[in-house]
Amino acid sequence: MNNLSEEHVSLEQFCRSCNIESTFVYSLAEQDLCEIIIIEEKTYVLQEDLALLERLSRLHYDMEINMEGLYAIAHLQEKIESLKEEVRSLSRKLDRHQ
Repeated sequence: MNNLSEEHVSLEQFCRSCNIESTFVYSLAEQDLCEIIIIEEKTYVLQEDLALLERLSRLHYDMEINMEGLYAIAHLQEKIESLKEEVRSLSRKLDRHQ
């Protein structure tokens, strides 16, 4: 059970702490923006998804961005991170050749 608590957070607990509805998280999961896991009839989200879930919930509830907008934002952020990593990698290669 230790492994569960380190990798998963109760959906109910997360929603309560962020003051959001669980249906919002289910909608994000339907868009493949997060993963929902059911273990022994209890619903969990992955620890690694928490920062993204918090960011998307703020965008949705505070700025009233719809699900399609959240999907676009999440994928653009993912692309930006990928490009940053590529720049770092190319920069290291360039440094080695100078």
